[in-house]
Amino acid sequence: MQENSNSSKKYDDNAPFYRQPIFWMLMSGPIIVIIAAFASFGLAKSHAQDMVTDDYYKDGKHINLQLDRDQHAIDRDISAQIMFNPENTAAKVFINGKFEPKDGVNLLLMHPSRQIEDRKIVLQALGEHEFNATFEALPKTVHWYVRLEDGKGVWRIEQKWLPSQGNTLMIKASLPTNSSALAPTP
Repeated sequence: MQENSNSSKKYDDNAPFYRQPIFWMLMSGPIIVIIAAFASFGLAKSHAQDMVTDDYYKDGKHINLQLDRDQHAIDRDISAQIMFNPENTAAKVFINGKFEPKDGVNLLLMHPSRQIEDRKIVLQALGEHEFNATFEALPKTVHWYVRLEDGKGVWRIEQKWLPSQGNTLMIKASLPTNSSALAPTP
């Protein structure tokens, strides 16, 4: 009869802890949590957003310079119409006001949260006030910050563009509001 009780015994009490099934049942929860924590950290690190600047002092010194550029655009009465193609791979830009087309004009398309998606495009002159640009397709997002500036950095105009409201954007020189002041400055 004693043999029956020994043969029905499934666990060896003298085995090391790591060979005991109860140990693995108790440790499975913490092990799963540790694996999930590392997976979450890797996912968060690979999709980090560039929402905060690293150098507040440097950015603060440039605020007055940027406001001067906005004021120069107002003084020159600069305005523009930008037309994007349906695929968002090209743009035609018409600029009015007092500026030197020979200085060049840049089109900056700034993603609202991922700096890696920002584009700086040098526009090609088609005429005195007409410019053209082609670029890689823009990723889908709710809105973009669009900025036009001259090649010498004297003036700039900017505005938020909502692609869902059409492929044409009108920009007029003005001092920035709180929402456009938050736009990243490359």
